[in-house]
Amino acid sequence: MPSITTIDPPGLFRSPRYAHIVVANGFAFIAGQTAFDEQGNVVGVGDIATQCERTLQNLMICLRAVKATPQDIVKVTNYVTDRSYLAVLVEQRSRLFGELRTSSTAVVAGLARDTLLVEVDAIVALEERT
Repeated sequence: MPSITTIDPPGLFRSPRYAHIVVANGFAFIAGQTAFDEQGNVVGVGDIATQCERTLQNLMICLRAVKATPQDIVKVTNYVTDRSYLAVLVEQRSRLFGELRTSSTAVVAGLARDTLLVEVDAIVALEERT
């Protein structure tokens, strides 16, 4: 049976319904990160640039929790509520993470709360640690 570990890093809102990170078989599966602050409030209501920045900062918290960097991301799924927001997300991601070339999917859809405009989940390859 594979070893499966769940992680809820400090600095993120802790949901009773899901773990922010599941580590299994050399990969970290990062749940969709949004513009939630530590108390579960949406940061930047109505402001896509602010929400993108907070979402990506939350993703960085997850990456650091598993000792990974953006360059370790092998798959990312970007969810936005309006197609025009994708350009803002890509711009913010390039500014914060540098140039990433990874497997990627973009989805335009409604999110869990009406005030959320963007969500990003990721799969990260972890180095073998002894």
